[in-house]
Amino acid sequence: MTHGSTLWTTLEQWSPLTFLVAAGLFTLPVLAFGFEAVAGIAIDVSPAVVFLFVLVIFVGLLGLYPRLAAHDATLAKGGAALLAATAAIIVLALAASVLSVGPTFGKSTIAAIVMAVLAGSGLTVTTFGTASLRSRAHPRPVGGFLLVTGAGMAVVMVGMLVFGDPAPAWVGAVANGLIAISLGATGYTLRGEDIPTSLTEATDDVTAS
Repeated sequence: MTHGSTLWTTLEQWSPLTFLVAAGLFTLPVLAFGFEAVAGIAIDVSPAVVFLFVLVIFVGLLGLYPRLAAHDATLAKGGAALLAATAAIIVLALAASVLSVGPTFGKSTIAAIVMAVLAGSGLTVTTFGTASLRSRAHPRPVGGFLLVTGAGMAVVMVGMLVFGDPAPAWVGAVANGLIAISLGATGYTLRGEDIPTSLTEATDDVTAS
């Protein structure tokens, strides 16, 4: 795997914006669950839609991978493996749903898939967060914010285990709120990290001229 390739460079450059986009997407379930909790009117939030949101998070995480692999290869590769496995589950579930192939998913099967995606996603972002904190390849707040994202996913899992599926609307509102805020903070921090680099390059260009 060549970290200096155009693909990895592009993912790294777009990672801050990707996290910000993911934050915006996760505000949608926050609003839906919040409205249900307050007004008592249920708004269906399809697991398939949330799975797509998770894939956006994964794209942002891939942008963090090159620097993490250079500083802490073991954790970075572990996070990448978890990401790949979880993404495979998501893609297969979405394909089976859209293409109507294979057996029809029952409620228990859907719940099991959701739990598997939540567990895989939570472990993935937690591993990337831990790697960021340990390696300092990225600003330390990035690692902390990713751990909060993982905690938000854990809240959903605990809510489903305690209250059943579906969990109360307030659980979804709180969990997705944590995820949206932490993803937004991650993207904002990463964008701030790029500002000094841009300024330095501009200064070098002026000096050279």
